Amino acid sequence: MVSTGSNVNWPPIEGIISDLDGVVYRGSTAMADAIEAFTRWQKAGLPFCFVTNNSTHTPEDVVRKLRGFGLSIAPSEVVTSAITAAELIRANYPHLTRIYVIGAPSLVKAMRDVGLEVTDRTPEAVVMGLDRDITHEKMRIAVEAILNGAVFIGTNPDLLLPTVSGFEPGAGATIAAVAAATQVQPSIAGKPQVSMIETALSRLGTNRASTIMIGDQVPTDIQAGKRAGLATVLVTTGVPMRQDPLLMAPDFIVSSLREIEVSAARAAEVRQRRA
Repeated sequence: MVSTGSNVNWPPIEGIISDLDGVVYRGSTAMADAIEAFTRWQKAGLPFCFVTNNSTHTPEDVVRKLRGFGLSIAPSEVVTSAITAAELIRANYPHLTRIYVIGAPSLVKAMRDVGLEVTDRTPEAVVMGLDRDITHEKMRIAVEAILNGAVFIGTNPDLLLPTVSGFEPGAGATIAAVAAATQVQPSIAGKPQVSMIETALSRLGTNRASTIMIGDQVPTDIQAGKRAGLATVLVTTGVPMRQDPLLMAPDFIVSSLREIEVSAARAAEVRQRRA
């Protein structure tokens, strides 16, 4: 049963995994309640890690952005779908070397950082993320490569991204177009798959049973958290919730991260164990 409102019986929380877009900020605008909450948790010694399906930022980009909002974190506290996609290729397709990328420079960098060659000449894999400069020619190259047998990988399936003024198409919109044209479904690196969550858990070193997942989207954030066995919190500051009986519901729904209650004693225990 989903718990809402101010009289929620929160479970013990010793670690937090959270989305960014729509939770901590919208575009270039911070969500004051969220920054305040994470600052408070950080001072209490509660560990957290951000997991973002947005492949247009490196962890260092996120660090600089959050620092501008008054929250100082380390690059190791950020897991992106670009990095996860590169890790997926290296783990599942170790023989591949030539990759065609549709996406931002950060996605290209993630591929090159693991030793892959980014090229449009007979690529063995196509990796698609959010590309605000998408063209028909880029999609044509991707379609042709996939029809010729290239592996098809998408960073994330998000159809909408929250902005300051509303919403914009996400990577999932263009990935869906290429999937429709080729009749090939991509392997997805980011949420709702659990790879990013497992990476975050390993970095936190916290107990799965007392780590929560915070997100603004049920199809991605909440499903990933539930699949990883975490208690999930939907915050209603991002993409509007769409009812879908096929999706697992969040355990908690809040309108502000201020509503999440973390025991000071529990946070102190975590801080002592990590010291």
